[in-house]
Amino acid sequence: MRPLHHPATADIELTSVLYALADPVRLSLVRGLSRDKPVSCIRVSEEKQLALPRATLSRHFDVLRSAGLVHTVKSGTQYLNTLRCDDLEQRFPGLLRAILFAETGAAAPVEAAKPAPRAASRPAAASKRAAAAPARTGRARS
Repeated sequence: MRPLHHPATADIELTSVLYALADPVRLSLVRGLSRDKPVSCIRVSEEKQLALPRATLSRHFDVLRSAGLVHTVKSGTQYLNTLRCDDLEQRFPGLLRAILFAETGAAAPVEAAKPAPRAASRPAAASKRAAAAPARTGRARS
């Protein structure tokens, strides 16, 4: 059996963590894990009432492990998982707490949804360039 890969704390990347948590099934699995008590893959899926084939469940935990979200240990015939809360808190302070305790399905505030104002829009910039260009008289050259 090949050893399981767990990235070092310094090697955990934000893009990998966010990618792993972007999937609703993996987010549900992470919310079902404990930081103190190791839980088997099957138990987490049963508690969350996820009817997934074992191969799919294994793939989801592989993505979570590769991203640095979970630590997996083999115990007999089971794989036991725990959240790497301390490592994630050290690397990205407050991120895991914000994601795990965020309201699901809550609407974002209107102020947060507004785009940031731009310094200059394209039509205004084009008209400034036209005003700065030398005027053409329309005379033909001989």
